Amino acid sequence: MKSAENTDSAPQRNDGKEFAQTYLGRFGAVLPLLVMIGSMIVMVALGYRSSRNFWAAGFFCLIAGFLVYKDKEDFTRTVTSGLRDHVLAFMTACFLLAGVMSQILAKSHLVDALLYILSRAQVPLGLIPLICFLISTILSTSTGSAATAVNATGPILLPLAVGMGCDVNLICGAILAGSCFGDNLAPISDTTIASSLTQEVDTMKVVRSRLKYSLIAGACASIGYVIVGVISSSGKTVKAPDIDSGYLPNLVFLIVPILAIILMLRKQGVITAFLVSELVGFVMLFAFGYLDWTKLVDADEGLIPSAFNGMTGSIIFLFFIFIMVSIISRAGVLDMVLNLMKRHASTGRTAEAAAGAMVSIISIAISSGTSAITFCGPIIRKLLRPFRIARTRCANILDGLGCGVGYLVPTNPGCLNLAAVAVASGVVGKGFNPITFVGYNFQSIALVVVFWGAILTGWGRKYETEEELLADGASID
Repeated sequence: MKSAENTDSAPQRNDGKEFAQTYLGRFGAVLPLLVMIGSMIVMVALGYRSSRNFWAAGFFCLIAGFLVYKDKEDFTRTVTSGLRDHVLAFMTACFLLAGVMSQILAKSHLVDALLYILSRAQVPLGLIPLICFLISTILSTSTGSAATAVNATGPILLPLAVGMGCDVNLICGAILAGSCFGDNLAPISDTTIASSLTQEVDTMKVVRSRLKYSLIAGACASIGYVIVGVISSSGKTVKAPDIDSGYLPNLVFLIVPILAIILMLRKQGVITAFLVSELVGFVMLFAFGYLDWTKLVDADEGLIPSAFNGMTGSIIFLFFIFIMVSIISRAGVLDMVLNLMKRHASTGRTAEAAAGAMVSIISIAISSGTSAITFCGPIIRKLLRPFRIARTRCANILDGLGCGVGYLVPTNPGCLNLAAVAVASGVVGKGFNPITFVGYNFQSIALVVVFWGAILTGWGRKYETEEELLADGASID
């Protein structure tokens, strides 16, 4: 009888160690997770959708964990253990460096050079949506930032395309779709970094394996923009734009992201690739006269402070995500879910479907694919690891559905940002709403179809051996 009592009071984890003891039993163990998700949903409903708003949700989770943990010293150790996670440390460094890369290319006037080529190509009106999609794709893939692509291309492409006679909703959809393409695929994108590192796999391995999914989705989106563009432009005449040719030499700035990708392919490491390519970018900005010492370090508008400040929201939210995962993992929540999956998800397909449903639902609930990927990544890794599904596959499902579903939610920060840019550019009135153009985001729609098709049919599914997992430094439960 005594043995049974000890078992009830100190349940065992899958690795034989004891769970942390919590008030309210299993409900107390899962309460921090429920508080965090619930807080984010409430904030989104009230219009607070920034990752900075989600800091409060993370803090509420921390309070809930403190209240339900019986051993407060154990709770403190659990929190610090989450902050010591090597994946968190590496992601933080990568996020900061990705912000610098984005700022370098934003200041390079690369988009102006691309627009000059467009203005001289005499493209038929029906192909303008496709061109807008491709320009946004190039910029988002180069910078790894959807926000940079929207903010750099929107103020120029929207007045240009609408002035030529294109439908504003179609052009907004094309810009958003191109931004999604790079956010999903670029090796320096925050979602790519988050999806690969939370799944414990090399970033370039993920990009190479993801290429076929992204290109298929991109091809489908391109066909969609040609068809809809031609239909919507029927009977209209194109108005030739006048673009300054002075920025044409700025195409040379494509060297910066290309160099980063080459270094990654040569297995030099993400941080090395970032630092080397960014040093080259700094030299080029100085040479072109776009940068001086003040513009580099000024606390308010300097390139480096602005880059780091732009990533602060995501990084602090990331801290709370890893703290939350550590709290619920120590209390046994992940083991409970894992044991449930072992009973009901007997195949790779059902396990992938559960993971896909999770990231899709969270993307809708908190209106942000990036936050959903960051939130779900560590949990999905623990859920899928026992099935030995290739980690590149796990990262692709996480990122593909996070970006696909996330950019189709009208309250997504990227959608709201684009609507604000459209209003500021003067092509629409103040009442302009993302609901009118998210349906034209053919890239996100295609990503959802492609990845759910891959999950249900098994296309591209691969498994890893124990030796392959250990070779890359990943532990096995």
